[in-house]
Amino acid sequence: MASVLNHGGRALAFARERNLDYRDILDFSANINPLGPSPIAVAALRECLHTAAVYPEEIPTRFAQCLSDQLCIPANKILPGNGATELIYFWLRTKRPQTATLIVPTFSEYRRALESSGTAIKVTTLRPDHHFRLPTIQPVGDVVILTNPNNPTGAYVPPEPLLEWLEQISVSTQILLDEAFIEFTGQPSMVRYIEKFPNLWVLRSMTKFYAIPGLRLGYLVGQGVPSLTQSREPWQVNNLAEIAGLTSLADLSYREASLQLVQRERIWLWKELHALAHVRAFPTAANFFFAGCDSDRMLDELIATLAEERILIRDCRSVEGVDGPCFRFAIRKRAENIRLLNYLRRI
Repeated sequence: MASVLNHGGRALAFARERNLDYRDILDFSANINPLGPSPIAVAALRECLHTAAVYPEEIPTRFAQCLSDQLCIPANKILPGNGATELIYFWLRTKRPQTATLIVPTFSEYRRALESSGTAIKVTTLRPDHHFRLPTIQPVGDVVILTNPNNPTGAYVPPEPLLEWLEQISVSTQILLDEAFIEFTGQPSMVRYIEKFPNLWVLRSMTKFYAIPGLRLGYLVGQGVPSLTQSREPWQVNNLAEIAGLTSLADLSYREASLQLVQRERIWLWKELHALAHVRAFPTAANFFFAGCDSDRMLDELIATLAEERILIRDCRSVEGVDGPCFRFAIRKRAENIRLLNYLRRI
């Protein structure tokens, strides 16, 4: 069984443990854009390496303004950070909620962050027999946390039913909506509703769609952002991360090519997965699939076999709210997807 602290994206650690070059590892455990970073962003990083010797701005003003222009939201309602995970911990550390409703399965760092802030946690579990659809609930507490698309299942709540759900929640309850994978859906973000819902906080990541996890860049959007800046530690976003963010957002052709590739491969993979005898995949709107197999032994053997072939998938048995031998794998390019499918067909 995997450790509760285990995440996907362990290519560097796996390579170190086995004395391999990480570039020889096919990592399906990390849900990153299969095209890699924007070529424009890579070129800009090469040209700006000298800025590593200069302090960044305490708050990355240019990045916040760029997001403001794209999202049509005031820049002072946008808080950039050193990746979405850093912002999760900062937000909870600053808000100090007494109670929280955590909708699981979800990103494991939410429980750790809530526990570190001393918050009492109430869990609502999404059901696989309902394809992990969001149930009608009345969250009671200071905070409710939802990932949309859901991580790790890929289940997605469209804007209209999500709006109805948000309207059910008391204005005294803060809503943290994690949209780390929203770009892959091709659907609009809920950031446009922060005026309507002053208790809504939308968390976004530059890591996934723009393929820069090693640089760490994300942002939080909400009416309450100005009140958070007084507690904000300086220099959370380094110069290279800001440059990568600015140039990635400007590369519209890269954005379109990325979305087309993932949508095409998602449809193709869904059809192929249905033909597998011992694997049950769930519908997804993201750039990954969540699936179960017949037994723990079967999943153990699959993970071990893939590891010998330098292929990684995400063992989800340690994820809260997941029942049974389940795993997650990213959508990659066709030749890589075929390679993984060939192993899935053998189990």
